Amino acid sequence: MTNDKPTQIAKIVLVRPDRIGDVVITSSCFESLRKALPGVEIHLAAQVRMGPLFHRHPALKSFLALPESGDGNSRIEAMTEQFQKLQLECIVHLIPDADIECAAAKAEIPRRLGFRHDGGQWLTESRVGPKKRGEKHEGLYNFDLLELIGVPAPIKLTPWLTPEETALARLATKLPAGISAGNYSVLQVGSHAGKPRIGPEFFIAAARWLMEKRGLRVLLIGAEPDDDIIGKIIAGVGGASATVHDFCGKTDLAESAFLLRDAAVVFGRDSGPAHLAAAMGARTVTLMLEPERENSAQRWKPLGKYSWALEKPMERHWYESRERFARRNLAQYAPTEVVEALRQALEA
Repeated sequence: MTNDKPTQIAKIVLVRPDRIGDVVITSSCFESLRKALPGVEIHLAAQVRMGPLFHRHPALKSFLALPESGDGNSRIEAMTEQFQKLQLECIVHLIPDADIECAAAKAEIPRRLGFRHDGGQWLTESRVGPKKRGEKHEGLYNFDLLELIGVPAPIKLTPWLTPEETALARLATKLPAGISAGNYSVLQVGSHAGKPRIGPEFFIAAARWLMEKRGLRVLLIGAEPDDDIIGKIIAGVGGASATVHDFCGKTDLAESAFLLRDAAVVFGRDSGPAHLAAAMGARTVTLMLEPERENSAQRWKPLGKYSWALEKPMERHWYESRERFARRNLAQYAPTEVVEALRQALEA
C-alpha cells in the first residue's frame, strides 16, 4: 500500500529489534538522515541492552527500549503506547516484525515503511528485500527504505556509536593487572544464536604469534561459562595464564565497546563483537565463516576504517547444514593465514 499524499516528517523512528551487529550497522544511517531531513527528530528503537551504545547521542532525540518478553498482545500494547507518546510521522522497520508493525499501525503513525513480507499488511509503503542475494551491504539495504522519504544512500557507510563514558572507568576495575590500551589483543572465540564457530587451532596459532612475536597479552571473549574452547586454547599455548586471560562474560555492552576500541587487534568470526570493534575504530580481522551470498563479506563485512575480512567465496549445497558448510569453508584455511592477516592488520 502507499499513501496518496506524502506526510511531512518532523519525527521518525528507526526500528531494529535484532542483534548487536545489525544495530551497529543501523547507526550508519544517522548522518544521512540529518543531512537529507534537517531538523528531523530521530529516534532509535532496539533491545534495551543496546541503549548504552547510544548514550546522549547527538543525532538521536531518544532511544526506545523495545519490550522483549510477554505474549504478543501485551508486547503490541506496550509498543503502541511508546509510539503514541512520541507522536511520530514516520516509522522505518529495518527488519520485518509483525508485532511492531501492528503496534505502529495502532499508534496511527501515518507513514510506515518496511520490507515486503507475508503478514506485512500494516505497512503503508514497502520495498522488496532481496537480501538473500547479498548484492550489497546490509547498511545499504536500509536505504532501500529511507530513499522512500528522500534520504539517499551515502558514498561510504560510517557507523556512529557513543557508548557511555562511565563504562570506561568500570572496565578499568575489571581488567587483569598490567593490561592497558594497546598492549593486548582480543580473540572472539565463541558464537551465539546457534552459529558455527572457528576451531580452537586458529585461536591457538593467533595467540601464540601475538604473544611471542608482538608481545601482546591476549583476552578471550564470547564463550559461554561451560564452553571447553577456553581450556583448549589456554592448554594449546602452554597454559600461559599470565598472558592469556579468560574475559568471557566480564563486561556489559558499553564496556565491551571500550575494551575492543583499545585493543591492538581483534580477531573472530563475523559476529556482533566484530561489528562493534570495527565501529569503535579497532583493527579488526574477521573470518567470514558462512561465505555464501546471504552471509558474504559484501553484505556483512564489519564497517570501519581498519576492518579486514578473510573470505573465500563458496556456495552452500541445498542439503548442507550451517555447521557442515562452515566446516567445509574453514577447511580451506590454514592457521598461518590468520596469523598473516593479523600481521598485515598490525602493520598496515
